[in-house]
Amino acid sequence: MKSIFKLLATATLALGLSSCLFTEPVFTGGFVMADPEVAGVWMSEDETGDARGREFAVLAPIGQDAFMLNYPVGSKGSSYFEVRPLKVGGKDVWQVKLAATFEDGLPKNDTPTYTLLLVEKAAGDKMQIRPLKTEGEHTVSAAATQKALQDKSPDWDKLFGEAKTFTRLKDR
Repeated sequence: MKSIFKLLATATLALGLSSCLFTEPVFTGGFVMADPEVAGVWMSEDETGDARGREFAVLAPIGQDAFMLNYPVGSKGSSYFEVRPLKVGGKDVWQVKLAATFEDGLPKNDTPTYTLLLVEKAAGDKMQIRPLKTEGEHTVSAAATQKALQDKSPDWDKLFGEAKTFTRLKDR
């Protein structure tokens, strides 16, 4: 399957969601209520400022502890993800599961569909999304990732990649 996971990422920006890492969830419980403030339409800027490089994402609530994410909106590479929020070490972490892609439809049973995002709220109507890095000891298994995150003081920079900033365009 081609790049399944183009959520909030491009290879050049090292957002790192070019592939899901796990076939099983990292967390099976401990999810928190979804923050209604993140529902809506979001846009990322191209680093060069070129308007053609903008990407759009839509987050819609699907219950009290989940969102549906469509990203990047309007492209053939568009994918749908289930987002389950967690609090880990006082930080907002989203467990993301690929639900379907425009190009390939539903993922096959043996396709890795899970990854994590570190979400950092920024000034104004902005949020920064940092993907789980695809290399390192924590990527051996979902259990290894969970263990690394539940360390008393996880090395967030070792676990998560560079941030991509999204700006809110429309409220929920």
